[in-house]
Amino acid sequence: MKKAYQTVCGLLMAGCLLAFAQGCEKTVQGTSGSKTTEQGLGIPKAPVTLPGEERVSDDIVVAKAEPEAARQRTQEMQQEAAATATTGLQDVFFGFDKWNITDDGKQALATDAQWLKTNNGKALTIEGHCDERGTQAYNLVLGEKRAKAVRSYLVDLGIDAKRLTVTSYGKDRPFCRERTEDCYQQNRRGHLVLRVK
Repeated sequence: MKKAYQTVCGLLMAGCLLAFAQGCEKTVQGTSGSKTTEQGLGIPKAPVTLPGEERVSDDIVVAKAEPEAARQRTQEMQQEAAATATTGLQDVFFGFDKWNITDDGKQALATDAQWLKTNNGKALTIEGHCDERGTQAYNLVLGEKRAKAVRSYLVDLGIDAKRLTVTSYGKDRPFCRERTEDCYQQNRRGHLVLRVK
């Protein structure tokens, strides 16, 4: 009787473990944004690499280098920076976790709007920037809100919205790299860039 009881208990345990191992399926977010599935003993399916990406390791996916496109974009950015420097366009600075235009920002944008009215054929990209605090995703959204606030104010001042493009860099392109409040303030900005194309 004892031997039969042990056999039944053993089979019952083995059946439960098998059912548990097959029934536990967990979906997790893969590094390339696609979903992968872990089944049974936690062995993931092969990760997916999208076109234009290169898998460096199981956890790291990077964009494939396209040297000519990168070189052209770098040249465009240098031309835009040089052209912008000659305009006298002023940036707009924001408080921590804010995207509302301050009185100083309104004065700067009034000057910028006057320059745009005088130079009617020119177009701008308005870049939204943040300091390094907060997550990447949060700062991208906050940077976009800042850039859109600048665009909206310029449109209210009579500038055609078609001349104003908005982009957000979040915390990716800091103007100042020190970890001080003064430096953080410089990074919380709406930066106006003269488009060369």
